[in-house]
Amino acid sequence: MYMLKQFKNVSVGYVPDAEVEINNKKYLIHGVIDKEDIEVDTDGKYPSLKRVITPSPERIKNGCPFQNECGGCQFQHINYDYEIKLKNEFLNDLFKPFKLKNKIEIVPSFDNLHYRNKCQMTYKLSKTKRVVCGLYEEYSHNLVTVTDCMLQAKKANEIIKELNRVLTKHKIMPYDEKTRRGTIRHVYIRYGFNSKEAMLTIVTNGEMFPGRNNVIKDLDKEKLGIKTIVQNYNSRDTSIVMGDREKVLYGPGFIYENVGDYKFKISSKSFFQINTIGMKKLYDLALKKAEITKNDIVIDAYCGVGTISIFASKYAKKVIGVELNKQAIVDAKINAKINNINNIDFLADDATNFMTHLAKDRTHIDVVLMDPPRDGSTKQFINAIGHLKPRKVVYISCDPRTLKRDLYLFFENDYVLKSIDAVDMFPRTLHTEAIAVLELDE
Repeated sequence: MYMLKQFKNVSVGYVPDAEVEINNKKYLIHGVIDKEDIEVDTDGKYPSLKRVITPSPERIKNGCPFQNECGGCQFQHINYDYEIKLKNEFLNDLFKPFKLKNKIEIVPSFDNLHYRNKCQMTYKLSKTKRVVCGLYEEYSHNLVTVTDCMLQAKKANEIIKELNRVLTKHKIMPYDEKTRRGTIRHVYIRYGFNSKEAMLTIVTNGEMFPGRNNVIKDLDKEKLGIKTIVQNYNSRDTSIVMGDREKVLYGPGFIYENVGDYKFKISSKSFFQINTIGMKKLYDLALKKAEITKNDIVIDAYCGVGTISIFASKYAKKVIGVELNKQAIVDAKINAKINNINNIDFLADDATNFMTHLAKDRTHIDVVLMDPPRDGSTKQFINAIGHLKPRKVVYISCDPRTLKRDLYLFFENDYVLKSIDAVDMFPRTLHTEAIAVLELDE
């Protein structure tokens, strides 16, 4: 039986989910704005939003046909100014215990659509036997076919559409998780917004890729601006996208991108911030806060391909970049060379292990720049900073919650929090980038 239930003036926080009570059970209804009147469909396994009766003035026409299914973004239904307001409220509430002198005001993104320089899709065979790809439904492993993602670079969408056509034409089958048969598992695209270079990485179920020469030939005919094509091998029964080995099928196996005054080499597995314009804003702000001088020795932990190391090099006496990904360090060394920078050393090592050894050797360090993954840093890493006693730490975080957790560890090591800033690197999603500045409490 088809059932509807109305709720008036519902309360919604930072996450766009309204909590409603039906038959003494509480449910989250996605895509609702605070104080809206809504109608809920209660006929399915879980209640869902049927329609908005009284729309909020902040609601806009959702241009993405996939948002209600796909887990890629959460804020396509609200205007961007309101999104920034919500993110500001979230950050200020999160860091309220620290009694900051100034209110956090997030720096908005220059573009809030088609800003991602990295695109990643998973493959399947459609009911009509076409090769299609998409993104996973939020909180599930169900694949939603996405034909035109509004966050990814337009060039990436263009390449994916043509690749899917070519794969279907040559009857190259996508990987089936249940049978573990098929060839194409994922596609991974890097695009240089400034260089206009594109790298296409095709992740296959092992080394076999029947028809790959035809695929390369057809893609090249289309003149899509693909500089290089890489085949990555991943035959493991895993949700991890990339395998350990790969082969260059076409071109040099990498692309270049220009950011500010610098040029960067990017390989398929190298970490590179996904918002190119936002990256420049982020690093400029972080380095302004770092106040590096010409006599300073600087550590750049979790350095990726050396972007922030290279930006910092003109201010410092010496920069030491450390990164676990060996290919990223190879690229970082090349990046220093092509930019004629001679005061950086790049080392392939685990950041915690590296900092612990520096602490044992009592190495003199003036400033630490750190940009850890979403999980944050480690207690051992932060304790090592406590022994090294650099005068300043600039912590760039892609998850403010793990940043908050780590700040308490810094406090235990005699550091005080001076400021927190934020840059909206991930518009239309719940994520944002924060910069915390800590100084040694002397």
